[in-house]
Amino acid sequence: MLLSACGDPLGLPPATVVNFVDTLALDGLSGTDIVLPSGYDIPNMTKTRTDRAAPFDFAFDIDPSGESRIFPTGALGLGSNAGVRFAEGSFDDADVAPEDGYVTDSALVVHVDSVFVVRSRPIRGGIVPCPFFLGALPRYGKFRVLAIDLQQRRITLEALINVNCGYRGLQTGLPDQ
Repeated sequence: MLLSACGDPLGLPPATVVNFVDTLALDGLSGTDIVLPSGYDIPNMTKTRTDRAAPFDFAFDIDPSGESRIFPTGALGLGSNAGVRFAEGSFDDADVAPEDGYVTDSALVVHVDSVFVVRSRPIRGGIVPCPFFLGALPRYGKFRVLAIDLQQRRITLEALINVNCGYRGLQTGLPDQ
């Protein structure tokens, strides 16, 4: 009865945060000033410095050969709950985050126009906290690489983040899934 009170058979609370497309830039883990953000925290929709205790779900760097890489936290030795994977099709085609297939222990090599999906670490808090009876759940986001500046060691991403507890929908507007 408690689960059906939320209007969803899984007990998810109604979505309250509208999904929208935004852009963001991250600086490389190496070769940039330590005060510049290299990581991204999906549940809080914030860029983060990776040298602090602030949580993040993935980080960006450029390796010595010039390849741009997206690192889930497990690939950095920081736990393996967050995951990354390439999306099938274009940014617009990626309308629901997949349930599986996320890489947690190695980086994705990305190029301009690469589209990838990120599953955050399971978390109860964030912009939209999960109710106590659901426990900690991941949040999801999709990203498209708009630009990579090898000189500045910076990546610019188009992003859509769904911070609603338990929802995987990656379309603009109020998600229904």
